[in-house]
Amino acid sequence: MHLARLWDSSRRTDGGYSLEGLTNDHRVMGVVPKEVQKIGKRSMQTIFGRKKIKKDGSEGKITAIEPVETLQREDRELWICYSSLDSMSTLRLYESLKSKLERKPWTFDGVPKGSMYDFYEEYWRPFGAILVKMETAGMLVDRAYLSEIEKVAVAQRKLAADKFRKWASKYCPDAKYMNVNSDTQIRQLFFGGIENRYELHHFLCLKFLLGIHIYAALISHLGKSYLICYILNKRRKI
Repeated sequence: MHLARLWDSSRRTDGGYSLEGLTNDHRVMGVVPKEVQKIGKRSMQTIFGRKKIKKDGSEGKITAIEPVETLQREDRELWICYSSLDSMSTLRLYESLKSKLERKPWTFDGVPKGSMYDFYEEYWRPFGAILVKMETAGMLVDRAYLSEIEKVAVAQRKLAADKFRKWASKYCPDAKYMNVNSDTQIRQLFFGGIENRYELHHFLCLKFLLGIHIYAALISHLGKSYLICYILNKRRKI
């Protein structure tokens, strides 16, 4: 998935970076060798999901999946097909993203260094290998010390967020109510009104989060429980 993030870092709110989301997106899979079969990833829930049976014997609304150990034994042939499809989808995705990154130039301080795939091979691929080793072997942590510095980090994060909101509100009054952890709101603040370079004549709206000040005021004066009731009532009217 590092290849996908390097190619487009804005997919978090537009399709995501799951194997299923990437392989079923024609924008991602536009470049695939003819010899690689074009089949997108299918989720385990789609293939193995079964409706829970009610006490009266009828099917319920909840879809459940048996433990992996059970699926491997009882649905062995289907499990092999699922695993094979995953491998085929991963290969197809790799070939497409590799082709895309090979066409993107990598420059550093104005000096051409190669393609973005070269950048991936030199930096991101070794980094991925390190992450795998860390997840496999684990790492020692001083839990007592970590607990203490966590409190400091949380306090510093709050101060930094408040400072950012205060700065942003000079340019957009509603920014004092914004969620600084929201990618959508950050993008709206910094890039509102700018044309999308991948979609011609498509501009991000200049208007900043209509109605956010209303919700913030309700929280301040009436509490979160009232806000929930307020939103539910508006939805019923719609």
